[in-house]
Amino acid sequence: MFNLIEEKQIPLLDVKAKLFKDSKFNCQHLHFESENDEKVFMVAFKTVPEDSTGIAHILEHTALCGSKKYPVRDPFFMMLRRSLNTFMNAFTSSDWTAYPFATQNDKDFKNLLNVYTDAAFFPNLNRLDFYQEGHRLEFDEKNELQIKGVVFNEMKGAMSSASAQLWHGMTKHLYPDTTYQFNSGGNPKDIINLTHEDLVNFHQSHYHPSNANFFTFGNIDLEEVQGFIQENVMQKFEPLEKEFTVPLATKFKSPKYRFEAYQPHDDSEDNNHVVISWLLGKSFDSYNLLEKYLLSSVLIDNSSSPLRKALETTSLGKTTSPVMGLETSNKELLFAVGLEGVAPNKHNEIESLVIDTLNHCVEFGIDKNSIDAALHQLEISQREISGSGMPYGLQLILSAMGGCIHNEDPIALVDIDNNLKKLKTKSSEPNFIKDLIKTSLLNNNHRLTFELKADLDFNKKDELYYQNLIETKTQSLEDEDIKKLNILKKELKERQELKDDISILPEVTKEDILNTKSYIKPDKITDNFTFYSRGTNGLIFSDMLFNFKPLTLQELKILPIYAQIITELGIGKNDYEEIQQSQSLITTGINGTVNACFDDKNGMFSLDLLMSAKGLNSNLNAIEDLMLNIAENVRWDEIERIKELIQVIIARSEGSIASNGHVLAMQSASASVNTKAAFLAQLSGLNKLKFLKDAVSINGLDGATKILIDGMRSIHNKMVFQPRKLLRISSDANHESVKDQIRFSSEISFQSNIECDPIQKAWIIPAQVCYCAEAFSAVNFQHPDAPKLSLLSAALRNGYLHSAIREKGGAYGSGASNESSAGVFRFFSYRDPNCKNTFNHFKKSIEWLDTNLSQQNLDEAVLNVISSIDKPLSPSGEAKVDFYGTLNGKSHEDLVAFRDGVLNTNISDIKRVAEKYFMQDSFKSVVAGEKFDQEISDLRLEKLNT
Repeated sequence: MFNLIEEKQIPLLDVKAKLFKDSKFNCQHLHFESENDEKVFMVAFKTVPEDSTGIAHILEHTALCGSKKYPVRDPFFMMLRRSLNTFMNAFTSSDWTAYPFATQNDKDFKNLLNVYTDAAFFPNLNRLDFYQEGHRLEFDEKNELQIKGVVFNEMKGAMSSASAQLWHGMTKHLYPDTTYQFNSGGNPKDIINLTHEDLVNFHQSHYHPSNANFFTFGNIDLEEVQGFIQENVMQKFEPLEKEFTVPLATKFKSPKYRFEAYQPHDDSEDNNHVVISWLLGKSFDSYNLLEKYLLSSVLIDNSSSPLRKALETTSLGKTTSPVMGLETSNKELLFAVGLEGVAPNKHNEIESLVIDTLNHCVEFGIDKNSIDAALHQLEISQREISGSGMPYGLQLILSAMGGCIHNEDPIALVDIDNNLKKLKTKSSEPNFIKDLIKTSLLNNNHRLTFELKADLDFNKKDELYYQNLIETKTQSLEDEDIKKLNILKKELKERQELKDDISILPEVTKEDILNTKSYIKPDKITDNFTFYSRGTNGLIFSDMLFNFKPLTLQELKILPIYAQIITELGIGKNDYEEIQQSQSLITTGINGTVNACFDDKNGMFSLDLLMSAKGLNSNLNAIEDLMLNIAENVRWDEIERIKELIQVIIARSEGSIASNGHVLAMQSASASVNTKAAFLAQLSGLNKLKFLKDAVSINGLDGATKILIDGMRSIHNKMVFQPRKLLRISSDANHESVKDQIRFSSEISFQSNIECDPIQKAWIIPAQVCYCAEAFSAVNFQHPDAPKLSLLSAALRNGYLHSAIREKGGAYGSGASNESSAGVFRFFSYRDPNCKNTFNHFKKSIEWLDTNLSQQNLDEAVLNVISSIDKPLSPSGEAKVDFYGTLNGKSHEDLVAFRDGVLNTNISDIKRVAEKYFMQDSFKSVVAGEKFDQEISDLRLEKLNT
């Protein structure tokens, strides 16, 4: 029975927190009471791996493959199709595994609660599902032995990125004798040692009410939910005697240096990574957490912060490390700083630079403005109701979860007001920051200098390891072993093709969908000013759009770089450091991007520099003055700063490929379809990265910087300095007025001079997996076929692609999407061990549609598309979607027509659009490792290096 042990109203978050504890199992239930329309549930378990076999991760996958009450093969993905969920997922962290969902529909909430709790506590853990999701040996069509498995391939892809290797190498050495030394997701070389028996035993010991925590958010009947948990879970268990705890790391007596190897993007001599890291105390101590956030912010928040400045301006590396910052997910906080693009044998110099900078901070102190700015950032982070792709309620739950996992107060981690006041008082003491630097960093012997050393043959050695392993296993196979493998292959294929009775799963239907959806409108709108009054919790969101006159082709290629750089430079007599500090005192930062608006009727488009910022209501005037000042007085003479920023853009673009490869492949394939898609691909994606790297390779960094500065000056001179549009979102009605200097300037439109590229490309990256994409010409949002194409994409994903490419093929993900903003329909795969065969499945999915599409497939697709349309956004996010939709020609009437089109489509409509659009030529693209060379050649793709 759950007993209430703490209740607290948190005004700043507009929630009431209620903490319950079960009297029999001592597990906790944390509820955030809110009038928010979205309802969230999550169950989480402490999972403490003792190796890097990925046992917790593979269990997370396998638990969702059928349970006692729902013995179908894939209830998780089936429920994605039978639900109006706004979020469904499962997470494996370093010391916990969680199963969250969110929905706005009461019936759906009860359905998902049933499926999720049964999957977590009573999974079937079928051995065939383990072989599918984890790893197995299997003979391919050439009768060659292969290692297969969804998680195996997922982690081969995940561990392709330097930042992932850097993180796991660092934590392995910084957290000795704790679970954090292991890769909870799984190291592919260790994954192959995991057995089904290990998996079952791990579930029995860890997935138990004594080791669980329950979380809910929203307007929920707690008595009903807790009664359900008692009846369907608690009554079927007895308390566990063993309690899982994570010990604190044994502290070093003196700092240590460790290194490992990795595969760099290119053969430059200066490709090493060097990171210095410390442990900074308990992450679930609310005050300690805020104190260390302050320390991190003061030292590295922006380019005026002393430690970041030292690292950005040194010649010891190209740019700061991608893992730099404060990491709060483990039991002990981790603080890391460092550099990438480092020459060999420079780690001692980098370490000295960091220590000398910290000593300088202690000797001469930290500027008060830096401390005030850091406290300001903490206040904003507490106030913001974010729309970061995850329900607000789930964000709150994850913020509090560390307290539950480590048996401390979870409410204190989200109700930080008193501790923030305490921190403000203490930080005003003259030596507070100095003493904090000394005790936390300089006098802290638990310090690690970790280096990733570039090895151009790293991936080849890795592949050779697997080849030798397979050869050894092949040679050791007896006839009986071969027979068993073939039986396993046959059994798994039969299971994957089994038609389950999915009627045993609960569902919502089209009748449960609301007939209409309401759309917000601006509270004030003029030619150039749009204001939305929204519940932003004391924050102001401001976007300014500055129109461009027609740009040359070279200027268009430089434009996205210009947008990224302009807000990072000095203004007038103030250098970039002063402006960076000014930004942090009044806002979380001013971001620059390109906004493009297309007119499909005449092929014209307009371009804007979009500057976005958010801050406290009281700082509105200062924020908008600063944005105007950037537009009018930016400094292009800060050459060394621009060099740094160019290297940052290259490094971050390279670092994001492993997690974003499917998006990049789709952009590349789409660029061959039409000029709009080609233009969008030029603004981001691999074209931008290649343009930058080619400029540096051909002209050197100094020469490339000069060319880019000349281009950015030319672009800037073509910008209309009066904003074409100003968007403001606030809960303060006094913000409806606009300044005189923000004057309307009419929109300037011009023809695109970027042609679609007919070349079908293969982008080669340092990875052991492939990302495939194929694109077809489609239609814009207003076209009557657009909702039908969106339904087609969902039907193909649910009905064929998921089974063929993920379950049978072993890719981590696959699907199809209708991108109406670019007029393109795309197929894709993600972290895929196959290349050529995946394109065969794209083609087969179209053939499947002709004879297999059922009313059930269509109904499931309708639920998928409607749940994405009706998904709630943050107050500011909802306003921005409305504003930019209107700017791009999407009226409320268009939105209503699209949604109605989804609800009123039939099977013949789907077949008609499939026949119409898939009869055209398609364009392929892949982002892949070198091991796929032969398949790339067979597909006749042109190889390009990133």
